[in-house]
Amino acid sequence: MATYQTTYSEAPAKGLHGQIASEEKSNRISRTVENADGVRFGQPVQRGAGDHGVVPLASGTFLGIAILNPAVPASATLPDAYPQYFTGAFMTQGPMYVIAGGAVIDGGEVFYNTSTHRYVGAAGANIVGPIPDAVFDTSGGNGDIVEISLRLRATIHPEADTGGA
Repeated sequence: MATYQTTYSEAPAKGLHGQIASEEKSNRISRTVENADGVRFGQPVQRGAGDHGVVPLASGTFLGIAILNPAVPASATLPDAYPQYFTGAFMTQGPMYVIAGGAVIDGGEVFYNTSTHRYVGAAGANIVGPIPDAVFDTSGGNGDIVEISLRLRATIHPEADTGGA
């Protein structure tokens, strides 16, 4: 007889890193992963050298974020990623769940830490960004699942609010 889930936690996970947060207006594209290390789910990418190719975002122009796909063959060296030469799905517009790498605020700018593979709210060492036209849609702390919005909402800078002059 097949087994099935019989116990449930009191508070199920809000989402997973790289998971689409809702079916709000979005755009997704397919691209071939060019780099040998692959592209992790939830990782921002830029155009690669070849036609329809992508590599992790470094110093190029932001293209999109890798969408979580449980159907991708698992790799022993890098699980939870699209391997080299695999055609992956990348969100260029829409809402996505990601892991915060520190305190982030609703409406704040979105940056990506290339060392921890988490999203943060400010520039620093090993940080790329800000991701253009991206904002945090929820607040959270280090390790929390938070939502970001790509090209759907205006960036809000609460510290720059002058009270309407």
